Amino acid sequence: ATPETPPKKKGMAGRLLLPVALLLVGAAAGTAAGMFAPQLLSPGHAETKPVPQVAPLEYVEIDNSFTANLKDTGRFIQVRIAVSTQGGQPVKDAVDRHRVAIVAAVLGILSDTTEADVEAPGGRDALAKRMHMAINDVLQRKSGIAGVEDVFLTSFVLQ
Repeated sequence: ATPETPPKKKGMAGRLLLPVALLLVGAAAGTAAGMFAPQLLSPGHAETKPVPQVAPLEYVEIDNSFTANLKDTGRFIQVRIAVSTQGGQPVKDAVDRHRVAIVAAVLGILSDTTEADVEAPGGRDALAKRMHMAINDVLQRKSGIAGVEDVFLTSFVLQ
């Protein structure tokens, strides 16, 4: 029978080998991250959404006097309007280019309006809101731009 040899005791070097190896691997990883992270996180590599450019608020007056008979009475309504936009020159150009379609849409709104609609509390605001929706609809269909923010009644006559 062979005498059993007692297990060797690890020396100081054996006990420190694993922690030192882990320390060196961690330091190497930290150094690599410090060197390559700025390149990976730079704006050129990151996905960024384009920020829409907002122009200052501008007003465009529609150079037409809109006159139509009210739907339910023999009275007529006459208005002049202006629109506001922050869409800049593209929206202003679209308003000019599609002025005929805008005039037709506004006249359609006016001819579908009753006297009660106009004289009700908030009736003029509701009329302007309907015009706003109609104008943006025309612009969206004709040029792909619906940039009118608001419609203003600059003149209003009910006779």
